[in-house]
Amino acid sequence: MTFKHLWHRKTRTILTILSIAMGVAAVVSLSALGEGMSSGMEKVFTSSDADMMVAQKDAMMVLFSKVDESISTDLKQIPGVTEVTGTVTNIVQMADVPYFLVSGEDTRGFSMDHYRIIAGGPLLRRKQILIGKLAADTFGKDVGEAFRLEGTTYRVAGIYETGTNMEDGGAVMSLPDAQRLFDQRYQVSYFNLRVNDKTRIDAIRAEIEGRWPKLAVSRSGEQNRQTEMFDMYRSFGFYMGIFAVLVGSLGMMNSTLMSVFERTREIGVLRAVGWRRRRVVAMIVGESMIVALLGGVVGIVLGIGLIELTKLSPAVNSMLEGVFTFDILLRALGLSVGLGIISGLYPAWRASKLAPAEAMRAATSVPVPPYGMELIGRILSSQALRNLFRRPTRTLVTLSSIGLGVGFTFALLGMAQGIESTFINTFAGDSDLMVEEKGVADASLSSISERTANKIRAHPAVKSMSRTVLGFTAAPGLPFFIVFGLDPSESKLSDYNIREGRTLQRSGEVILGRFAANGLNKDLGKKIQIAGTRFTIVGIYENGSGMEDGGAAMLLRDAQNLFEKKSEVSFLGVAIHDQDRANHVANLLEQQFPDVMVGPTSTFTERMQDFRSMESMLNAMTGLTMLVGGIVMMNAMLMSVFERTQEIGLLRALGWRRRRVVFMILVEALALSLFSGIAGVGIGIGLNRLLGLIPNFGPILTPIYDVSIFGQIIVLMLVLGILGGIYPAWRAAGLRPIEALRYE
Repeated sequence: MTFKHLWHRKTRTILTILSIAMGVAAVVSLSALGEGMSSGMEKVFTSSDADMMVAQKDAMMVLFSKVDESISTDLKQIPGVTEVTGTVTNIVQMADVPYFLVSGEDTRGFSMDHYRIIAGGPLLRRKQILIGKLAADTFGKDVGEAFRLEGTTYRVAGIYETGTNMEDGGAVMSLPDAQRLFDQRYQVSYFNLRVNDKTRIDAIRAEIEGRWPKLAVSRSGEQNRQTEMFDMYRSFGFYMGIFAVLVGSLGMMNSTLMSVFERTREIGVLRAVGWRRRRVVAMIVGESMIVALLGGVVGIVLGIGLIELTKLSPAVNSMLEGVFTFDILLRALGLSVGLGIISGLYPAWRASKLAPAEAMRAATSVPVPPYGMELIGRILSSQALRNLFRRPTRTLVTLSSIGLGVGFTFALLGMAQGIESTFINTFAGDSDLMVEEKGVADASLSSISERTANKIRAHPAVKSMSRTVLGFTAAPGLPFFIVFGLDPSESKLSDYNIREGRTLQRSGEVILGRFAANGLNKDLGKKIQIAGTRFTIVGIYENGSGMEDGGAAMLLRDAQNLFEKKSEVSFLGVAIHDQDRANHVANLLEQQFPDVMVGPTSTFTERMQDFRSMESMLNAMTGLTMLVGGIVMMNAMLMSVFERTQEIGLLRALGWRRRRVVFMILVEALALSLFSGIAGVGIGIGLNRLLGLIPNFGPILTPIYDVSIFGQIIVLMLVLGILGGIYPAWRAAGLRPIEALRYE
């Protein structure tokens, strides 16, 4: 009976399965990408067959680590250490691949064994490069050809393969060449060590960390802060996809409720012939489980297909390799079936409460709505709008399902806008122009030489300039700890609102944001250790920015020494004499200094790869919301057409033309979409407020809702209404009056 009824309403069943499937596909694909990114980065930093890795202490990731190369000689002299090899790792922004991994290796070290050369030969001289198989395919390069990287031309000596997309989509060069390319002379990102007696690893680690307090040693496969971040990447996709599944499951509840409504007399007959309530519940929940299971299976197939499609994009495939695990597939299917059961509980309970005699007398046409809903319906003059309140439960469930997806999108847009605004306010202040190193894939990797900064300051169009060093480090109790290096003689430091103590005056001092001070349980006069160096807290500030208030500020020179950026800064904020000529001055500075990117403060983030990647992610999530929401909307409107078949037939018999019927259904869909959007805005604001309550994390992310975000939501809802209503409207207009009047 269950399968028979599902087959009887094939269109509704297919749409319900699709709504669930799209949510499951989101869970599967996003989880696979998160797993691929985390496992790929783990392999990059742990696949050299080393016993130990030595990196900068408190660095958030090895990518941000900088270690003095001269330490290598002392490490080799430690008893038990047999081999030491240094590596420089960085990410470069390329035209087709925004995240291009470049590693600099000691060509005589054991780390080179990791790169299996499949064409050409090893690195033998300066300005040679090995490129991965994926990179060779992406850029159309072969052995012996020129490869341009960060303004320098290298000759391709060979093509390698490691089995890790992140590495196979990147390149390897000699350690000295990488040090010159990334201006890290006499520095490495980390050292890989081999020992002759693995039982002495702990003793060797203790000796290294004792002699060099700024260094941290990790064993191969050992859990550390970096692996904790990778685990966070793994779970990120799963939790992002849950919202899509929730939207689909609420849509399924809507379909199941409609099934109960239209089968009221059938359920009454079953109850009259002896069916107990639990049997009715089992039947309804069983339908939901079957639909959810089918949706889950289809969703897994779609998710795998989406990952295969991403392989067609070099920009995605080189950085985000999709990796499927049994755990991902099991969680996705379990989530689908679990929510399917939950979605069927309320309709099943409602069906079981039907009294046999009353159910058998019930008509299949639309019931009279509750008085409150009827009153609201009368207030709304449009026939299309009144129809929304005929099925108040279905309308509310549809509002909730679509509103949840829209709310999630609205929350993400507000968060992204807040991050952009915070970034601009933090690094630009009152400046007219911002300056960043050109070609960096991540703002935290930007390095501008002070020589270039001084030349920009001396430009006739420049009025003043502020330099900032940005550093990330680890801190107990905080997800990440941002350190700003500032010069007291420049205007940026004066923007810090000191609430307790005083501002910076001498080396070795630090001022702490209020949020960071609370999270770290620090107060004035206390010591704080940052990246292995102890500082004295002389002030606590409140700027109203989560990014700043969750970090610390110190003198520019201290930050340069701490993060190994000697004679370098991360960003420049530039004030010019004539603000109306901002674009012109930016173009002049970029022509004069080709190594930097210059732009007006208000639009600078539009050119930054970090924010372009974030925008791409938001567009993908918005598209997913439109797809799932459109399916849910179409399902709801089709159910409305089915149950009003006789009514539509009567209207057509009374002279209504097809376009008038189409208009009525479309207006109803647009109204439902609009109300869902209003509910979504409220849900989105609520989600961000809940996020703000998370200890040691929430205050860092402050959402901002500007006019553009509301405009995007309005456009989204219009598209949803049209997509969800066009097919049901066409179907309603195609009903013949006589056949529609005979419809049961």
